[in-house]
Amino acid sequence: MSETVVAPAPLMKARTRHSRIFVLAILLLVIFSLGIFIEHGFVHEIMEWAGHLLVVLCVLGRSYCSAYIGGRKNDELIQEGPFSVVRNPLYVFSFLGLAGIGLQSGMLTVLGLLLLGFVLYYPKVVAREEAFLLHKFNDTYAPYMNTVPRWWPKWSNWAEPEYIRTQPRLLRESMRDAAVFFAAFPIFELLEALRANGLLPTYFMLP
Repeated sequence: MSETVVAPAPLMKARTRHSRIFVLAILLLVIFSLGIFIEHGFVHEIMEWAGHLLVVLCVLGRSYCSAYIGGRKNDELIQEGPFSVVRNPLYVFSFLGLAGIGLQSGMLTVLGLLLLGFVLYYPKVVAREEAFLLHKFNDTYAPYMNTVPRWWPKWSNWAEPEYIRTQPRLLRESMRDAAVFFAAFPIFELLEALRANGLLPTYFMLP
């Protein structure tokens, strides 16, 4: 592979920093704009409930994946459970979570920006992570890449062990991190309430 091999820690720090900047930009956009679907109650409700479903699926899925990792992802190659059907299940569930947040916002513009940001940024992150794993697990990762897709799950590959070894502290921390996806909806509701009471200006309408 031609990608530069980057250690996980610096890569994760850069990913976190870039994600926070992007989320802040989206939040500023939402604060000063109003979605046109807010005025169409039924459409808005459908979008919100679809968003809730995706966010819950994201949090449960990421937590389930974390149980398999148990702090061992960079020490041994995990090829069971969700990692048996897709190489990056945590990112797949994060994509669903972002789609859910976009729908919860009630604005297709926010939904599009979140998904576009993911599509443009995270494939590069994944390529660097996979270059690291290929370098570290040279004899086993290449065959794994050839049989397990990067993004789209291949359910016929599903394999799970009778038992898994995990670290409760790391699992708890992973569940806490995944629960951040739940924070978006109350923020959207608060902004709507502030705007409805004339405490928040609206500078432009967005689809």
